[in-house]
Amino acid sequence: MKKILCLVMALSALVFASDEKFRNKVNKLVSEKTKKTIVVKEVFDLAGSKDLKVIILEDKSDKVDIAVLGTADGNIILGLSNVFLSSSDKDLMVLAEAYQKTQPKPEPPKPEVLDKFFSSLKQSRYITLKSNAKKKTQTTYIVADPRCPACQKKISDLEDDLQKGDVKILLVAFLGEQSAIRASLIQDRLIGVKDVGKQIKVMKEFFDPNYKITKKDEKISTKAIQQNNKDVEKAGITGVPFEHIIKK
Repeated sequence: MKKILCLVMALSALVFASDEKFRNKVNKLVSEKTKKTIVVKEVFDLAGSKDLKVIILEDKSDKVDIAVLGTADGNIILGLSNVFLSSSDKDLMVLAEAYQKTQPKPEPPKPEVLDKFFSSLKQSRYITLKSNAKKKTQTTYIVADPRCPACQKKISDLEDDLQKGDVKILLVAFLGEQSAIRASLIQDRLIGVKDVGKQIKVMKEFFDPNYKITKKDEKISTKAIQQNNKDVEKAGITGVPFEHIIKK
């Protein structure tokens, strides 16, 4: 048992050392080439390739974060572009999350603007989860994309919001056509469904990062979700998940 424990500890130390070696190599390369103090802030492995990593760099001078691709040996760093294809959908979500982390946070719309926006939409455009709370103190509005990792976490943890009041979810497709298909499938499956447990189960199915779009799925109309995209952008909502609370 002691031998196994020692082996595990030794392997863990080796992995940590390897990670530190990679970070230090990238730190040195980027700092030397840019003549700035730049350090590795986070590193994400990709499922589609062991030869590439998504790296978030921190520019200590300008105090900004930059998302890049780097080779696993730390010898080449590539700036990200809007062209990124992978055999794994998970990699696209890793890239989207890394990119989102490095973008400056825009000023959110004013509360009164959001109150008016969310109240003006037809109720049929929302997935409405009815709270069983004896005293409802608020309505929580959530804008979410089925392929957004942070949105997936939000959908899997709605109990706290439901204890305070109803939850209304507006589905969007900020991450492309596959998001639009998934969101449309959710809307279609939940027509007439009032049971909160069933509603959450269906959403979790399509918010699951491992869900595979089928040929049949691709035939569904995404027009309503694309309209949601346009409307939330007009309201000044530029990122997901977005939450807004209207008190009773």
